[in-house]
Amino acid sequence: MEIKGKNVLITGSAKRIGKYLALSLAKEGANIIIHYNYSEKEAEDVVNQIKDLDVKVEKIKANLEDEKQVISLAEESLNIFGKIDILINNASIYYPTQLNENISKISEEMDRFYKVHIKAPLILSTILGKHMFKKKEGRIINIGDYSPLRPYRNFTPYTISKGGLLTLTKSLAKEFAPYVLVNAILPGPIIPPPDLEDKETPLKKTLLKKWGGEKEILKAVKYLIETDFTTGAFIPVEGGRLLC
Repeated sequence: MEIKGKNVLITGSAKRIGKYLALSLAKEGANIIIHYNYSEKEAEDVVNQIKDLDVKVEKIKANLEDEKQVISLAEESLNIFGKIDILINNASIYYPTQLNENISKISEEMDRFYKVHIKAPLILSTILGKHMFKKKEGRIINIGDYSPLRPYRNFTPYTISKGGLLTLTKSLAKEFAPYVLVNAILPGPIIPPPDLEDKETPLKKTLLKKWGGEKEILKAVKYLIETDFTTGAFIPVEGGRLLC
C-alpha cells in the first residue's frame, strides 16, 4: 500500500511518538485524523503544522476509557474522510502498579489498562477493519511493548494489557485476512519520559546503549504500511533489550 493519499487515524497523536508519526505520514501525503483526550492545545498545534503540508487533517477528542466515545471516534473518522485506510492504535497509559496495593486498587488499575490497551483497539479495529475488508485493502498497526515477552517488576497490569494487545493483533490478522494486514510494533527505549531524571540507567539493559528516537518507530510503521506480505507479526524496535 502506498502512503500518499491514504486516510490515517492515529490514536494518542497530540504528543510524543503519535505526533511524530502524524507529522511524518502527512509529509508523505497522507490525510490524518489526530486523536487526543486531554491535550487539546497540543493537538491543535499538530493540526496547524499539518495544514501547511497540503493534506487533509482533523482532530477528534475521545476518552478511550469510555466505550461510547471510542465508537464515536471510529464513526466520526469515517464521516470525515469517507473511509480510513490505516489505523494506528498508538495511545497508551504507563505507570507502575505494585502488587502490595489493596485488591480494589489493583483491580481499578487493571480495568484502566484493559480499556485503553485492549478494549479501545478492539472496538476501533472492528468498526474500521470491517470497512477496510469491504474495500479489500487496509492496515491496522498496534503499538505494543516488548514487556509481554520480558516482563519487569511493578508493572504487571500494564504488561498484561500489552500482552493482550499482542494476542488481539494475531486474532485480528486472522479475522481480516487476506485484505487487511494487522501487525504490532514492540518498542523499547525510544524516547525518555519527560519526567525521567536518570536517562542512562535504562540503556544499560539494552545491547545498543542508546535511545532509539521516534524515527525508528516510523521506519517500522512505514514498512508495515507498504508491505503486502506481512501480517500477524511483531516487529521489535527495542535496541536488543529482549536479549539482555
